[in-house]
Amino acid sequence: MDEPSVPTAYKDEDLVYVDPDTRTVVGLLEWSRAGNPKPKLMPEGETEQKRKGPRRKRYYPWGTYKSMKRVYQLEGKLKKTEGNMPLDDAMQRAAKEAFWD
Repeated sequence: MDEPSVPTAYKDEDLVYVDPDTRTVVGLLEWSRAGNPKPKLMPEGETEQKRKGPRRKRYYPWGTYKSMKRVYQLEGKLKKTEGNMPLDDAMQRAAKEAFWD
């Protein structure tokens, strides 16, 4: 059965900024006086503050809500991550059980 769609504040054709780490929409795209999109600076995370050397500026990616929804999986279920198992453990388990999750 299909899940009921969750109503969002954005239409598919809206241009939005997206936070790829949290997979959320930051806001609508802002424009400069020249008619170009304004780059929106991401705040520094803990890992970037600890790193030595020159800091690299990171900007939020932007695009239509429809494309960002597909690229960053903003809506819907999250994909289940597969657990990695060492080969030796996998071979022992395969000898005992033919199929497992």
